[in-house]
Amino acid sequence: MTNSDKSDDEKDAVKIIKPPHPIKDKVSGSGGPTPEMLAKAQAAIAKMSDDYPGWAMEDVQKLEQLILDAKPGVGNGRDQMRDAFKLAHDMRGQGGSFGFPLMTRIANSFCRFVEGLASIDQGALDICMAHVNAMRAILQNNVRGTGGPLGAQIADGLELAVQKYTDKHK
Repeated sequence: MTNSDKSDDEKDAVKIIKPPHPIKDKVSGSGGPTPEMLAKAQAAIAKMSDDYPGWAMEDVQKLEQLILDAKPGVGNGRDQMRDAFKLAHDMRGQGGSFGFPLMTRIANSFCRFVEGLASIDQGALDICMAHVNAMRAILQNNVRGTGGPLGAQIADGLELAVQKYTDKHK
């Protein structure tokens, strides 16, 4: 039967083609994680949360050294600040995952500040170091959660310093 032999209804009929699912066939159809798998994952996260302040402090020390090495006029500190941004970006993601959302907020403020810098001067480095000092205090005092009113005051103060610097250097 040729196309001209078909009725108008047959020509307008919709044909549904169901493509094969080769990936679906290769993936286990178990229906998701078992309660045992979830318990094991939660235990691993709890252990990492306990260890987080120790290894995060190492990152804070690296961050501090990068800022100290980013002297104005010495290659403009661009390489150090790029590396500092990457490190703080990782810290931003880790803080909330391990029960330290205040660390995430401060690392986020640091990242936004560094990302917007047109040039590096001593004022910018001072603001970066204030962020590092806040991160260090959070870890030394094991400040989990938002840090309450004091945590908000510290984070708000850093964000205000960033805003004032940014407004002045537009």
